[in-house]
Amino acid sequence: MKRVLALQHIWDDPPGYLGEIMQEYAIACDIVNVEEEAIPNLEGYAAIISLGGAQHAYDDVNYPYFVPEKALLRHVVERDIPFLGICLGGQLLASAMGATVERHSITELGFFEVQLTEEGKTDPLFQGLPDGYQQVFHWHEDIFDIPPGGVKLATGYHAPNQAFRIGKRAYGIQYHIELTPAMLDTWLHFPDYMKEIVKVSGQEALEEIERDRITRYPIFLEHSRIVFKNFLRMSGCS
Repeated sequence: MKRVLALQHIWDDPPGYLGEIMQEYAIACDIVNVEEEAIPNLEGYAAIISLGGAQHAYDDVNYPYFVPEKALLRHVVERDIPFLGICLGGQLLASAMGATVERHSITELGFFEVQLTEEGKTDPLFQGLPDGYQQVFHWHEDIFDIPPGGVKLATGYHAPNQAFRIGKRAYGIQYHIELTPAMLDTWLHFPDYMKEIVKVSGQEALEEIERDRITRYPIFLEHSRIVFKNFLRMSGCS
């Protein structure tokens, strides 16, 4: 059985929808809480996923477990192990490979469309997406530069760097593709998170997301499935 390693950084951002897809294809997924557990030996894993979180990829002092994770990511790129970094995971890949990750001027929150670059339109990760764009969900305060030697694959209105590849099969994306309905409910309505959304973006932002999820979430699921199935195919898992 093929196995994927998922690096989890916060309680409310597990593999989610990606885990459901892996179950469909009988792919085993081992989840490691990097704050509390050591990252295991990579032998036997077909691919690595690094998930999101509220931490800052550039703050190794407050998050010392980022040091071994970044070392792992450099090893992953060097050894051409398929890797997908989602939001914080993508920022960690960028930081590990020498790019600047910094605080953005805004909090990008909600459903958005990211546009594929010319390189993105031909990259195997994004094959099958219609009309050169991907429907995504954002919640991030930080943004990344493209690391030296990396290829910019997607851009957006609020943040110009939305996805990149470095090496042959290591990808960082600024957005989320793992959200299930239950996860989205938690993100929007867990009391502390709801207060944060209203504080940063206003009550109208919360209401807009609830409206958008009716029309945009089904497209989000369709596009997320396309991209993640491409990643699994590139990893030899499907």
